[in-house]
Amino acid sequence: MLSETVDRLIETARDDALAGDEMNSAAQDFFETVSKGSVEEANDAIRRISDHFGIENMEKAAFLATICGALVEKGCDANAMAGPLLDRVESLLKSAVEIGQTCIDQMPEPNEEVDDDDYEDPEEIFDKIRQRVAPTMEAQNRAWEALEQFWRPTIAVFSRSAESRTNARHMRDAAIRICEYHQGGHWLQLILGVLDDDESILVIDPGKMQGIMGRFCGVVENFQLNVLLMDGFPNKGLLARRRVSQRVADIAKGIGPQVTEDIVTGVWNLYTWQAIQSGYKLPDPDKYGDIQEVMVWNEGIPSDIPVFEDRRVVLLGPPSYQRTWQSQRMVSQI
Repeated sequence: MLSETVDRLIETARDDALAGDEMNSAAQDFFETVSKGSVEEANDAIRRISDHFGIENMEKAAFLATICGALVEKGCDANAMAGPLLDRVESLLKSAVEIGQTCIDQMPEPNEEVDDDDYEDPEEIFDKIRQRVAPTMEAQNRAWEALEQFWRPTIAVFSRSAESRTNARHMRDAAIRICEYHQGGHWLQLILGVLDDDESILVIDPGKMQGIMGRFCGVVENFQLNVLLMDGFPNKGLLARRRVSQRVADIAKGIGPQVTEDIVTGVWNLYTWQAIQSGYKLPDPDKYGDIQEVMVWNEGIPSDIPVFEDRRVVLLGPPSYQRTWQSQRMVSQI
């Protein structure tokens, strides 16, 4: 029975005469049938469907990828679809970069003196340029738009398969080139920057002359790293309390829901090792110009943190101001 619904789904995707209603109906039948079978049967179905990610109709190909990605999010094998998916995404990225760079080259220089009433968002400017350029770069523009659909199932695969992230690491440079103007480029460059091998880290609070050495992997961005440090760095004293709740710490560790309504309040400025000054002092946090180049920004990723003698080094200093953010993991699972 499952084999028949897979056949119907594939045939519907490959038949250009069949439109969205038929695809939706075939997909609904497939999900109803696959839900009654085993995980092994679902994985086999993913393998069969993924062989058709390369069909010419990009919208239908992306629809097939989305269907398989939904199964991966429910626990199926990410590697069952990874090969064909990454082949298609790499091709899309290459073409998307071509039109993206053409548009970036035509972006006006930022004008800091523009009044608020005359301000236009750079993304809106970029999109207007892309619409103007599209007739002369039709294939590249189709790839740009298809990537808007393909990146979500790709993130589902990357979030559950370190092997796939490793195999696709070379695609990160292309994603970076369009990440300011393409949502998929942003998410792909972020997850492909995850450090999967155990990384040595040294964390020091010069003010208290305390430090720890440890190892980490699979941390997506520095908000998450900051929470892990707040949870794990020594906090001694008679009145010492947890810096973050157990639930907030668990979320950063990949345990429990991806997001809650808890608000995290930062307790430090995080610095790179280059911030240290004579007498083991850190820069004045009130002098923004002196610290911006040596800060470990929450919005960054751990691979941005410079290495000193084979270790990522983070220095802890008093906060410049109160920073708060929502407790969440950027991706559901790594």
